[in-house]
Amino acid sequence: MNFRSQHGSRPELIDDHPAETADAPDRTVLSAVRTWLRPACETARGNLHWRDILSDAGLRQDGIEHFDLLMRSLMRVSYRPLDMRCRCATELGKDEAVILQTIALLQKTHSGAALRMLSEWLPAPAVSGVLKLIRWFAIDLLDAGVELSAQARRVTYMH
Repeated sequence: MNFRSQHGSRPELIDDHPAETADAPDRTVLSAVRTWLRPACETARGNLHWRDILSDAGLRQDGIEHFDLLMRSLMRVSYRPLDMRCRCATELGKDEAVILQTIALLQKTHSGAALRMLSEWLPAPAVSGVLKLIRWFAIDLLDAGVELSAQARRVTYMH
């Protein structure tokens, strides 16, 4: 069944799009997220560890720890299993898109839009804590020279 999200006309939301069309900073973060969740994918970069991906991108130890805290928090607080793809997938999962877009919005100091995105995804009591962790990670990425692009798109999902 096709349906349009009630928030489909909001420009800060991001739609699924092929991962290979993302720019290098987006691919770096996406690769770290996917490797954190599914480290055993043999078809993508062998045994590369998510810490190595972030370290190679220039993140310091505290940035790597912030990322780990963020991912652990998301695993605990989400209402449902995270919509994330395998490391070898070309499509972008819904939750992957929200993470990338939220980081990009926070890097551009659009905190209100980032807060709205998280509020639509996570339970209300968890939003503040996750926003803080994503903000720390977004700043760590900027400190390493990794700036994500905010991509305004209409959201349409098939279920």
